[in-house]
Amino acid sequence: MAAEDYSETFTVPFYECDPAGTLHLSALMNHLVLCSEQQLTSLDAGPEFMLSLGMGWVTTQYQIEITRLPQLHQKVRVVTRATQYNKFFCYRDFWLYDDQNNELAFVRSIWVVISYATRKMVHLPEELTNKISSEFKPEVVRFPRIPKVDWAETSELNKIFRVRYFDIDTNHHVNNAHYFDWMLDSLPLTFLKSHTVKSMSIKYDNEVTYGDEIISRAQLTDLTSHHQILNGTQLAAEAVITWQ
Repeated sequence: MAAEDYSETFTVPFYECDPAGTLHLSALMNHLVLCSEQQLTSLDAGPEFMLSLGMGWVTTQYQIEITRLPQLHQKVRVVTRATQYNKFFCYRDFWLYDDQNNELAFVRSIWVVISYATRKMVHLPEELTNKISSEFKPEVVRFPRIPKVDWAETSELNKIFRVRYFDIDTNHHVNNAHYFDWMLDSLPLTFLKSHTVKSMSIKYDNEVTYGDEIISRAQLTDLTSHHQILNGTQLAAEAVITWQ
């Protein structure tokens, strides 16, 4: 089945903006994922169908390129396409456009399906792949590796967060958008006020659940920041961000 585009529009609300009136990165990612969910629902492969299989979608990686984030009350359009899949991975792209059709952001993503019973990754079931608007390709698509840094050095850019009940989504783990807030919030306020995200690579390694106490730590050098989310000694997620 050939890959097909699907689009939705939304107007940026005040409660998803920072003090400068710019859409939160985490809010943008939620809108992108919602658009993909709407496409799957239109193909009778939405949340209810996945629940009937005892399975759920989980993101493992995002590669994000941002020209600029939209402003308060701006009308924007999200476009998504499930580009291809293999036995374990589904690859999906997203675009964000303003009302003049200027591209504001482009995002590549990798998704897997987990079993609710085992919390483990499973083969993409045929009942699902028969429905999704994409094509089978056996190769594994590799995203650029996140550079390794020396975390042995003491960093003052550390913050501790406790996972709340309302951080948990219907997959019974922390909604992936929260990781963006945790990572960015570890940076100095003066830096956040004067810089915006240009690109970001983020990889999710292990689930975080209700009640966990996580550490968000960062290293900032010029216009590049490196990030980790730790759950105890276990790596939950890591990222690298370039700023402008």
